[in-house]
Amino acid sequence: MRTVSRHTAFYDLLDALAKPGCAVCTLVTRTRWRYLDSLAYENVNDPGVRAKLREAHGFCNRHAWYFVEAVREVFGAAIIYRDILHTLQAITAGPPRGIPEPAAQCPACTAEIESGDYAIQTLAEAIDEPDLRSALDRSDGLCAPHLLRAMRALRPALRPAVLETTLARWQEHGGSPDLRVRATGAPGLFSTDRFALATPVGRGPSVRLAATSDPFTCSVCVALRGELERFRSWTSLDDGSGGLCNVHAWMSPGDDCEMVYRRQIATTGEHASALSSAPRPRLRTAMRNLGLGQPEPDSPPPRPCFVCIYQAASEAVLCSQADMPLCIPHLRRALAMRGVGALEAIRPIWHDLDVLLGEYLRKEDYRFRGEPRGIEQKSPRWVVALIAGAPGIR
Repeated sequence: MRTVSRHTAFYDLLDALAKPGCAVCTLVTRTRWRYLDSLAYENVNDPGVRAKLREAHGFCNRHAWYFVEAVREVFGAAIIYRDILHTLQAITAGPPRGIPEPAAQCPACTAEIESGDYAIQTLAEAIDEPDLRSALDRSDGLCAPHLLRAMRALRPALRPAVLETTLARWQEHGGSPDLRVRATGAPGLFSTDRFALATPVGRGPSVRLAATSDPFTCSVCVALRGELERFRSWTSLDDGSGGLCNVHAWMSPGDDCEMVYRRQIATTGEHASALSSAPRPRLRTAMRNLGLGQPEPDSPPPRPCFVCIYQAASEAVLCSQADMPLCIPHLRRALAMRGVGALEAIRPIWHDLDVLLGEYLRKEDYRFRGEPRGIEQKSPRWVVALIAGAPGIR
């Protein structure tokens, strides 16, 4: 039997396997908190971190709101997103040409992916170690998203053992643990189905814009959240061919979707089995062996999220009607549908928000903390919502 080096990651994995749910989800959840908490306390003004955030146009929706609501770093969010706002203003300062996609991935997503891949690699290499095998046999196994990740990230020789062990855990545990955890991962660890959201399919639903008195709130986000909140269960949208992304699964209508989760789990097992024997491209293997490989890109899920499909169709209807302000994701869609004239309407809104953010930051200086507070106190959340979208939208 090959002896495996028992480094810190090995013992971290042992501890995570003793906890309920997917061990990789447990370790990635810890990484998310540590990364964003460390950024909040030490790195908000670090030039390298800020440069990466500018390239990514800030955090993704999921991490932007985790930073604000869970880490509770409103002040840091104001500094970061005012910088992102200035970046967008500079990009769009010339003749209207649209808003380019970010040049880099959300850095918090990168940290999560690297953490998950490291945990998966440790599991695969140490799977025959008696201590780890015993912990794995008592555990709940991997969730479906991390099983698929393992089949893509591991070299072919390491895949079968992870696949067989995970499928055995699923078979043994039946309906426990929570099917939703097994099918979609721990809450908040994965984004919406970007492939389903990218292109509206079919005719748009009868959804209307909602009136809002907030001067810096995306009207499409408000209407869309209202539309999604009217559902008691997602099963009314299910046609039997799709699944649920992590975001929509953990909204309250996802509580009653057991059959959807069972279907996703079965499909994931089949898809993972097919991936298990697929070769890794030689160039990617060589780069990874040299330590040059980047995290493998996401690929379409085995079953597209049917709520994301409905959301994309709703967004297409709303973005064709909406006036300013619009968040960046919906502004991009409106620009694609209606031309670049919408940029002229958003510029004064960005300018006014920039002024409020400046005032908010000024009053956080100890010299001015005695001054009365006003509407500028809302500006950090407004700027996050205008750049990343409302919570849970993307």
